[in-house]
Amino acid sequence: MATQPCIVCGRTPADPHHLRFAQPRALGRKVSDEFTVPICRVHHDELHKRGDEAAWWKSVNIDPASIALALWRRTRHNGAAGSDPGSALPAASADIADPDPAVV
Repeated sequence: MATQPCIVCGRTPADPHHLRFAQPRALGRKVSDEFTVPICRVHHDELHKRGDEAAWWKSVNIDPASIALALWRRTRHNGAAGSDPGSALPAASADIADPDPAVV
């Protein structure tokens, strides 16, 4: 995740952001890493200040859940036999480099 550019503006470095709305949270626990996207500190701060995360993503016209899922699939090499792990990336994230599984 650390090698990926911000999915909003392409800036690097980007920090991992766990999509809070994507999965029910247990007490004191973050959502699964499966629901994580790279965003720069500027956008990360802006998102947290907004308060309503789903509304913020809608305002920037990005579906972070589909991007998170595509990145998760690309980092897992044990998918369906014969499948292309890069084929799941949505068009909005086409410029995201292949993540290094050892870094994510």
